[in-house]
Amino acid sequence: MDALAAVLAPLAAAGLDIAHAFDARAVSREPGLAALADPDRPLGILIGNTRALWPRFLAARAADPALRDALDPIELYVERAIDTAVAALPGARTYYAHRRYAGAYLPFQRAAAAAGLGTLTPAHLVIHPTYGPWLALRAIVVAPGTPPPRAPLVDLPGAHDAATAAAYAAALAASGPDAWRAWLAVRDACPIGRAHRYPDAQIRYHYTKDRGEISPGDGDPALR
Repeated sequence: MDALAAVLAPLAAAGLDIAHAFDARAVSREPGLAALADPDRPLGILIGNTRALWPRFLAARAADPALRDALDPIELYVERAIDTAVAALPGARTYYAHRRYAGAYLPFQRAAAAAGLGTLTPAHLVIHPTYGPWLALRAIVVAPGTPPPRAPLVDLPGAHDAATAAAYAAALAASGPDAWRAWLAVRDACPIGRAHRYPDAQIRYHYTKDRGEISPGDGDPALR
């Protein structure tokens, strides 16, 4: 696990406070994840963030004109931070959640469930035992190294409650410029992790891409 330890500190300093190690060989058997099947890179690291990302991102953006001018500054910030950290892992390969590979996005939610990070719900949210739905999945790194034993799948009964199912049904039927509020309601309906809910400015930015929410002095944490 030396490889994981080498990247933890710089990731956490950037607000990427989730770094979950897993056996990439096992997870690669899941549909859509064959790209992770690399005999030379059996150690997988699933990287994500809680609300911890937001203040670090805002501070970096305020100091960097390139981030202020970027069409999606959070994606640029995340790539920079992860590329810097992963440079400590010779032979590592990174797959980003916001990029296509062979014409398709990798099913990160399925990877997270198969790796034992959380429960995948019918609403396509990964529910973490501590953070609930208030996390974002950013990248998967595969690297040389010894993976941990395969983690058991996480089954959180509260992730499948009736209120969440009802909110998801309502979101599927929602339309118009405020439909994002119905999708936010799906997250809010989950009883797990409510203390880790993102601040309102962060939520509005990630659902609406309103750049006014990332002006200096505004906001808190990161959702995608």
